[in-house]
Amino acid sequence: MQIIGYILIIFAVADFGLSYMGINLTPFLPNQIATFSPIIIGGIGYFLASTNFSNFGTNDDVPERYKDKKKNKK
Repeated sequence: MQIIGYILIIFAVADFGLSYMGINLTPFLPNQIATFSPIIIGGIGYFLASTNFSNFGTNDDVPERYKDKKKNKK
């Protein structure tokens, strides 16, 4: 997910920079939304890049006796 976030951030920076040259990277959006598209896309990219999904689904507040433990079979 971090890679997708970085790609979105790069796209947002390119969209912002090219808008000064008159090139619109988001012509499918209405003009009112296309004006703010670098901010929106960059914000989504930043969220995805900064979010840590490696601990997704784990809860450290659960007491040790309720956590799943790997059973060693010999």
